[in-house]
Amino acid sequence: MMLCLWVSSCVTDVLCVCLCVRPQTQCYYHGSVRGFPRSRVALSTCFGLRSVYCCSASCLTSDLCLQKKRDILSETKYIELVLVVDHQEVRTSVSQPLSLFLSLVQFYRPLNVRVALTGLEIWSDRDKIPVEKSPTDTLNNFLQWRTRELLPRLRHDNAQLVMGGAFEGTTVGMASQSSMCSRDRSGGVNVDHLVSVLGVASTVAHELGHNLGMNHDTAERRCSCQNEPRLGGCIMEPSTGFLPGQQFSSCSASDLSVSLLHGGGMCLFNVPQPESMLGGARCGNLYVERGEECDCGLLEECEDLCCNASSCRLLPGAQCSSDGICCNDCKLRAAGSVCREPIGECDLPEFCTGSSPHCPPNVFLQNGEPCEDGATYCYGGVCASMNTQCQMMWGPNATSAPPICFSSVNKQGNKYGNCGQLINGSYVPCGTSDVHCGRIQCRGGGERPLLGSNAEILTTTVRLNHSDLVCRGTFFHLGDDVSDPATVAPGTACGPGQACLNQKCQDVSAFGVDDCRRKCSGHGVCNSNQNCHCDAGRAPPDCRFSGHGGSVDSGPATASNRGLRLTDNMKTGSGHKAALIHIKPPGSFLGNEVLRSDVFRCSFTCVLFSSSAPTCL
Repeated sequence: MMLCLWVSSCVTDVLCVCLCVRPQTQCYYHGSVRGFPRSRVALSTCFGLRSVYCCSASCLTSDLCLQKKRDILSETKYIELVLVVDHQEVRTSVSQPLSLFLSLVQFYRPLNVRVALTGLEIWSDRDKIPVEKSPTDTLNNFLQWRTRELLPRLRHDNAQLVMGGAFEGTTVGMASQSSMCSRDRSGGVNVDHLVSVLGVASTVAHELGHNLGMNHDTAERRCSCQNEPRLGGCIMEPSTGFLPGQQFSSCSASDLSVSLLHGGGMCLFNVPQPESMLGGARCGNLYVERGEECDCGLLEECEDLCCNASSCRLLPGAQCSSDGICCNDCKLRAAGSVCREPIGECDLPEFCTGSSPHCPPNVFLQNGEPCEDGATYCYGGVCASMNTQCQMMWGPNATSAPPICFSSVNKQGNKYGNCGQLINGSYVPCGTSDVHCGRIQCRGGGERPLLGSNAEILTTTVRLNHSDLVCRGTFFHLGDDVSDPATVAPGTACGPGQACLNQKCQDVSAFGVDDCRRKCSGHGVCNSNQNCHCDAGRAPPDCRFSGHGGSVDSGPATASNRGLRLTDNMKTGSGHKAALIHIKPPGSFLGNEVLRSDVFRCSFTCVLFSSSAPTCL
């Protein structure tokens, strides 16, 4: 099928035109190198030959003449991504974003994360935001535009801006930490800073990694990186050289697992609808499209014993493809089998339907539902607890400080205590009613925050019950007006029947929980789709009559598990920080790595056919 690229090009502030751009031939391919079982290839022949070749542990690009606790962890994750190209970058070629995307897909596949391109926004006329020299200002402008204009017209999980210009200093990318799936912070900005598309692809992968909760591969973390420094090292290193990072380290894989197990990335378990993705239907792209029964990738990479990779049809006797979590030995699991247990008390379970190999899309409790026995509230599928947030920052013995600490610090209106920051850089002092929604104040824990060595610690001594009380706050050097873990998480209780939202203490009715609950007949709670998740013995959609429990979104529960709704393990708070990636001078490397003298080589010959993927010999 011919590639159909849906490109949004905005002519005016109110007129955006969607165009179907069809290259003259099918010119985007992915596959493997024959004779190299762990190899991966992403290749474009649209405007000259551009490619990324990953043979075993190392990747190289043809653009440069150099060789360059549960099923949640094993379940495939999907990022529905929108790439946005600014006006200066547009002047290069429309093929660049697609080549970038192909590289991005290859980078994330070893982590069992599939990146699906659901939108490409090209600012062909002019930029839709002020693109500043400051990475912080550009990031905030872009994220505000995404929330205000992009999300209402295009559903997606994350958006990344690719820029043709440069930031001041050595910064080539910036993103919000642990913000994947959030409405207001899930995105990043990236400079196209190297000759090869591999450079900007690695930067986007790095910033996307921060959104997923990955931290930098610093020397003290002792990360294992199978890609040699002279070949670019790993993607999450804090700075990059002439050759960019080309795979993720052991630390990145661990960070992703921790983030998922703490409730991060709730949107990543929803299989994208094939019609919403760019590129058109094709057998071998790992997505089951119209006319297909399964899709396990290309013949060389397919390991599915239930699927014929050549035809994308099920093998004789198979009911389903083993790619789905509700498929076992090529047979559909019974309706009501738990396929995704809840993580924490703000998550909800999903059950196999008996008719699909895939677990239903992930849902969780609606924002504003109470948790921790009514002490605080759910937000984004996570119980927003001050104690948990302090423990995430300072260690397991940390607790939230008394109210007098919040009042004393957050009314100051400086970088250590505030309820936000204005565009001119000045900080907003918290009003009396909002002091619990500013910077978090903690007691106890370790001597320094767990999140790195770049935090300033503010120690405040207050008088309480005729004795001195020490409370601690932090400030991270992450740029101006960027959310970080020291800001109280949205959904955190700030008073009776009140929760933090946009750094204001608001009545919990702002979340609309009561309006939704009225339709649940007193026998259920509301999920993130504002549908009733019914108690055991009650039937959706309104829980009025007898039934199996669950919701119209969760799949049917059975008698043995229909009471499964909430668990109280893995409680966590959520917060955001931002991270930078810097460019290193050519030839320099981080740390004191010993460079090997041998040269990695991957020999190949590719014969291209217009009607099929390349055959590599």
